[in-house]
Amino acid sequence: MKSDAERLAPRPDLMFAPVRHHSPRCAHHLRELVADFAPQRILIEGPRELNALMPLLQHKQTRAPLAAYLHTVAGEDALRCRAYVPLTPFSPEWVALREAARLGIGASFIDLPFATRAADSANSAYFARAPEPTLADEPRTGVIAALVAHSGCQDFDAWWERHFESGLDAPGAHAYFASLLVFGELLRAGHDTDADNAAREAHMAARVKEALALGERCLVVCGAYHVAGISAMLDAPAPTGTAAAQEAGVHLIAYPLERFERSQRYGAGMPAPGYYQRVWQAWQTGDAAPYEQPFAALAIELAANLRENSIPVSLPDAIEAVSMTHRLAALRGCRAGLAELRESLRSTMVKEDGDAASFGAALASLLAQGPDGVLPPNMPVAPLLADAIAACLRHRIPSRFGESKKKDLDIYRNARHRAASQVLHQLRFLGVPYGERIAGPDFVNGTGLGRVREIWTLRWITETATSLTENNRYGASLADAAVNKLLEQLAQPAGSPADLVLHLLAMGLDKVADKVLDGVERWLGDSYDPLALAQGTAKLALAFEARLALGGVGMARLLPLLERGFSQTCIRLPWLGMSDAARAHAMLAALDDLHGMIRRQAPWADAPLFYDACASLHAGEAAPQVRGGAAAVLTVSGSWTPAQTSAALAATFALAHLAPQAIADYMQGFLRIARSWMLASPQHLAQLSAVLASWSEDDFLSALPSMRLAFSQLSRRETDQLAHVLGGPSQALDLAGARVPDMDTLHQSRLCLEQVAGIMQRWGVGP
Repeated sequence: MKSDAERLAPRPDLMFAPVRHHSPRCAHHLRELVADFAPQRILIEGPRELNALMPLLQHKQTRAPLAAYLHTVAGEDALRCRAYVPLTPFSPEWVALREAARLGIGASFIDLPFATRAADSANSAYFARAPEPTLADEPRTGVIAALVAHSGCQDFDAWWERHFESGLDAPGAHAYFASLLVFGELLRAGHDTDADNAAREAHMAARVKEALALGERCLVVCGAYHVAGISAMLDAPAPTGTAAAQEAGVHLIAYPLERFERSQRYGAGMPAPGYYQRVWQAWQTGDAAPYEQPFAALAIELAANLRENSIPVSLPDAIEAVSMTHRLAALRGCRAGLAELRESLRSTMVKEDGDAASFGAALASLLAQGPDGVLPPNMPVAPLLADAIAACLRHRIPSRFGESKKKDLDIYRNARHRAASQVLHQLRFLGVPYGERIAGPDFVNGTGLGRVREIWTLRWITETATSLTENNRYGASLADAAVNKLLEQLAQPAGSPADLVLHLLAMGLDKVADKVLDGVERWLGDSYDPLALAQGTAKLALAFEARLALGGVGMARLLPLLERGFSQTCIRLPWLGMSDAARAHAMLAALDDLHGMIRRQAPWADAPLFYDACASLHAGEAAPQVRGGAAAVLTVSGSWTPAQTSAALAATFALAHLAPQAIADYMQGFLRIARSWMLASPQHLAQLSAVLASWSEDDFLSALPSMRLAFSQLSRRETDQLAHVLGGPSQALDLAGARVPDMDTLHQSRLCLEQVAGIMQRWGVGP
């Protein structure tokens, strides 16, 4: 049986360095191993496409953190796949690259090409849809759960910290990597390697053999899990059929240290990257206890941050936290590490339960912060980034880092301004942090539609270039990228595609209108939810009415789609049953939109069909807000006589003592659509006044929130008019023969008057 040393160096000219990605101790000992083994070539786990970035990665001015970004189109569904290979200053792979450059040693990436991995259907779905897919993820077997369970540690990160980071004495590089090799083999024990990892290990083994065949002394830096697999395949035939289905784009991008935090969706990350950055800096200065050196500074900075948030934490609290960290470690029989520091900081600085959330947020932020990376000068830019820069220059808006500007655009009357607006909307749709619209019409959300000018604040920041590079997977120009992302969203089964019609109008992409409208037509055929249909119809109506102003001349198909959407909504409205408050409010708004189409005589709106639907809706089991809205539609349209409206309100008001909340909700719906009619109807106002007067205090308070919402829909003039009617004309009181109240009754009356006055003031009623 081979010894650990023999497995670590199975040949005189070959040495393995098993690592965990982003481990400072792995990076530190790797530097020792490079000096001791003196390789002629360093082979690094990483997709082969990264070799094209080697001059940039090893440039003297390049500084981590940063990431390689890869993208390709793969799979039967032509999915737009992407992945990241992030590197921190304390990543072993980064140290390997920099040591190779410093010592003049050849270096190369040897993993399976990303395009080949993405071509596999199982992988392509992950690379296309995961929030932030990375290529550094390693298998997590049941062995890890068993190790954590028997150790008493909270999770694997705490276990790793104790056994392979701060919990160790200072072993030599060979001893440290030998123990990591055993750990990697333990992970593989009783676990069948999946096809993807098997193909990767075969590919890496073939690259190692190629380097050895050239007579080079090789050091292989790879995840501990893969060492045994690569070593076992060194004598196997080279794999065939691993050529990439097509080329993958590869770019170097800024990648802030905060993105390495596991809670930020990066599965292969270390927790608290800011802490480990401090550890790494301490190691560079030769500190004898690098994992403990940051304790004092972190405790003091955290105390200062908490004081800024009005949490009374003092310098002695910070000193006690550091002292407690060491005492806790001694009690556990281990070296002080991140787990002990976290617990001690919480114990000394959280004085009240209400402070826990602020403490957690402040500590998480502090432990994630670190310096920004530096990309090399004159670096080639992604085609999409180049196109965006050209578009910004063309429209005289910020195109370089640090530039900012306020832009006022007359999108209706000025074609040049509308073209600039379309560029800004394309950037916004792609999620590029660049422009914020602070005023103007928002067609997608249906706000500010009475405005004719857009006002933007524009600023080019580091993340602008990064995001544009990441979006390069959608296309080489802004228009192409926006089109491809829009079509990708159209293909997703969730949600209504009606929003996309408004997006394409705002972005000036009417050339793909037919494809989007095909999706709308399919959606109309498949949708049965009356709320979704009503909201989608409202979006299509807005697109139809704004199409000419926004330059979308190729939208002739909208009218028949609107006719279909409106009729299907009306047919399914009676099916609407009781729902939660949020859905009831949304349905009321949709009902108001449909009624607005009738009132402005929209060519697609079938008034008789809509009124029949409202009658059925009112007679059904819908929420009170929706029934009130339906009653209002029937009232103002003349479909109901005044007597029918009186009967409907009387039936509702009859619930005065049984369900005051339902009356308030009903009136909220009624007043949204028919408030002018209500204010012009003394008879019905008298009914409402009588109901309010009959309520007990408990009834009044239970209905108060909904009544406030109902009355908040009124203008100030309408509120004054309603208050006058409800209060009634002032009359002189005849006190003859009346019982004179005692002082206690007067005092209670005065308190009641003050309470009611406060409530009415919150309604906006009264002086």
